[in-house]
Amino acid sequence: MAGGQTGGAQGRAWLSAALLSVALLVVPLLVWLLLPRPAPVMPPRREPAQTQLPPPMPEAPPPREPAVVAPPPAPPPPRDTTAASAAPIRGVVLDPDGRPIPGAVVSCREEPSVTATADAEGRFELPAEADGCDAIASHPQFGDAEPTRVAAGRDNVLRLTSAGVIEGEVVDESGRPVEEFLLAIESFSPSAPGARASVSGRARKVSDPAGAFMWDELVPGRYVFTASAAGRPPARSPPVDVVAGRTARRVRIVLRQGATLRGTILDADSRAPVAEAQVELDAVTSSSANAISLALTDAGGNYELQGVPASGPFSVRVRHEQYVTKIVPGLDARGAGSLRADIELRQLGDGGSREELSGIGAVLSASPSGVMIAGVIDGGPAALAGLAQGDVLVRIDGQETTDLPLSDCIQRLRGAPGTRVTVGVERDGRVVEVTIRRDVVVR
Repeated sequence: MAGGQTGGAQGRAWLSAALLSVALLVVPLLVWLLLPRPAPVMPPRREPAQTQLPPPMPEAPPPREPAVVAPPPAPPPPRDTTAASAAPIRGVVLDPDGRPIPGAVVSCREEPSVTATADAEGRFELPAEADGCDAIASHPQFGDAEPTRVAAGRDNVLRLTSAGVIEGEVVDESGRPVEEFLLAIESFSPSAPGARASVSGRARKVSDPAGAFMWDELVPGRYVFTASAAGRPPARSPPVDVVAGRTARRVRIVLRQGATLRGTILDADSRAPVAEAQVELDAVTSSSANAISLALTDAGGNYELQGVPASGPFSVRVRHEQYVTKIVPGLDARGAGSLRADIELRQLGDGGSREELSGIGAVLSASPSGVMIAGVIDGGPAALAGLAQGDVLVRIDGQETTDLPLSDCIQRLRGAPGTRVTVGVERDGRVVEVTIRRDVVVR
């Protein structure tokens, strides 16, 4: 009995402990549910960095990087005119009325070797390296086209200008017409920069009872003509300005009766006469308008050259296959009907000189800048005086070379050995006066 009671008491004690434990758990839960809850204290929530947006701010320039200085942009490389670009340069050449002109020659002013010829429809195609050049078109029947900048990817149009015409007459000293004569372009200065200047020296024979001539298809510019006839040395026209599409009229050239040069050609060593030597005028004109026939020496070495200038200095050239060619300068008939000059020739040696003259030893040529020294003979007076290729000759003994044709400049520089000539030479923008002693020059 006592054992049963003891067991019952223990059971009730465990039950009470269990109920007490449950009460301890349930009561706080009921209190938490029934009582008002305070606001929770929580740290602010952080958004991920990639989605965080800054607050709006007024626009401002971006901050500078003080430690970094950007270099200036490099200039674009120059146009490579030698390397091929993407496409050739195409275009068309038209006449003044807008018609295509076949056979016209197109070239770059900066690179004359870059050329093309227009086809039957006037179309041309320049190589790719012509891109950006100033192109010029020329044709014998028209004036040159104005220089035009051409480019790839477009249809370039070059329009030729109307050619000019010169009309005139050739008469003798009394005003009577010279019926047969040789006419040539002595010099030409184009009016358009870059226009062709290769017309100088062109010549033609003219036969007309009235002594009249007409020269058409002339590129606009300034011309000087030269005429010559049998017994009448070359004479020049005044400068004539040719305008596209117009005719310059009443140009007159007066051919005066020439003098006769006589003499004997001798061997310099043996004093024997030289037969069949040729004697002819030399550098009397810059063109080919010299109708004065050369003279041949007879068995006694005698010659007679008709039609030399009656006044003013001139030169003759004497040739023979066995002798050194000799140029004799400074001859002057001084208004007389004749003059005499006996000339000695030296025989040719093995590997020696082939030409002998008396002057300063300089070769002259016409250029857009004026009369230019194209070369000097080594050891000659010009070389010893410091003249060099490329120098521009502006004065000869005080006479401006712009007033003298090239042939007159040559004659004035030639002269007897020991005589002196003063020349004004322009080099690098400076003009220097130089006095030169003439001497015999061999080459």
